[in-house]
Amino acid sequence: MPMALQIRSEIKELSTVERQLAIVVPGDQVAKELDRAYRELSQKVRIKGFRPGKIPRYVLEQYYKADTEQQVLERVVNASFREAIKAHNVAPIANPQIQAPSGLIAGMDFAYQAKVEVKPVIDLKAWKGLKLKKTTYTVGDGDADRELVRLREGQAKIAPVEGRDVVQQGDLVETNWSGAVDGENVKGLSGVAYVIEVGGANFPYKEADQALVGKKLGEDFSVDVKLPDDFRVEAHRGKTATFKMRPVGIKSKTLPALDDEFAKDISEKAETFAQLKELIIEDLKKVAEVKTKNEVRDAAITALIEGNAFEVPPALVDRQAEQIAVDRLQRLPQQQAEMVWNAQGQRLKEDARPMATRQVRVSLILEALVAAEQLVATEADIEEYMEKMAAEMNTPLKTVKSVFAKDDRLKELQFQLASQKALDKVIAEAAYDESTKALSA
Repeated sequence: MPMALQIRSEIKELSTVERQLAIVVPGDQVAKELDRAYRELSQKVRIKGFRPGKIPRYVLEQYYKADTEQQVLERVVNASFREAIKAHNVAPIANPQIQAPSGLIAGMDFAYQAKVEVKPVIDLKAWKGLKLKKTTYTVGDGDADRELVRLREGQAKIAPVEGRDVVQQGDLVETNWSGAVDGENVKGLSGVAYVIEVGGANFPYKEADQALVGKKLGEDFSVDVKLPDDFRVEAHRGKTATFKMRPVGIKSKTLPALDDEFAKDISEKAETFAQLKELIIEDLKKVAEVKTKNEVRDAAITALIEGNAFEVPPALVDRQAEQIAVDRLQRLPQQQAEMVWNAQGQRLKEDARPMATRQVRVSLILEALVAAEQLVATEADIEEYMEKMAAEMNTPLKTVKSVFAKDDRLKELQFQLASQKALDKVIAEAAYDESTKALSA
């Protein structure tokens, strides 16, 4: 049963997201808790010459004073802190920073300070009638043709070239190459058996690409290449690099005919090439709709953030930045992820801070809007969400429900769905500057 204490406390607002509590536990309360701790200890320990429960306190202090009083100090701090935040209606969002004496003295007041972070009180100033840009993307035959080119490339047959050792336009050339600026090799500007499609789009350095034409396998040569103005190494942008190159293998690429057989290979739903093209256009229209929806959503979030300024609790940003960094490592094998985290975890968290700050801001704004508009996630909303998740994961609905039954997952889902309703309301009540644009433009 939690300890109950009679305390005195005062609160001071340090900022919109920080509070400082000055807490005093009266001396008689301290003495009472020390007495209780030693009574309990007397029942538990065994000391030669004394019966359990009859060991004098001065004897117990000789053996257990430091540990016992440290335990009591922690209990007193925890209990008094709970009483103080309850008395002042404070809801900390992270563990408090405690400044307290290192020990207790029976009969003397125990005074300490606790600094806590809280959510800011948000006065929603801008959410109705936000002015947003909305681009509707159109899909035409040209978009379908570009997708067909991509699908056709994916079905190409690759084979070694026999009886020829000279590179021609259109060849796939396995190339050993490296680039240097001012005589020094540039890290990452190299490849071994790197496949370059001569005249294709997979190698960005066209001077080097075309210099391969007419070269023999095993022939070493050099070519000067101007690095782009957006090259990843700022110091080398726009400079001339010398590429040393050697073709080591030649392969050919044979593309399939765009016919009914190709259509059947690509999609189970298509019997003819014309049907395949129709399916592609339908899919691209869905892509266009999603793109429009996502852009409007991002624009609404940006407008909410820009229109509602407030201080963000550092603890929430820290927590979210760590979560983003951890999520980015999920695609790596566990052992590799742990190595990267141990070596670069702090940098990964710092890199994630801008995104984390944005996410925390919009989450707090939507939470305030949910409260202001009294929005709730109904049982029907929750059921629909779980059914959709079960279908997407090809998992029984009862399995999905069991996952959300654990810990506070259901409460988190309710907040998530209510927040989505709030954002949907913002989007529905916005004013739009609308335009049309081709999907592939």
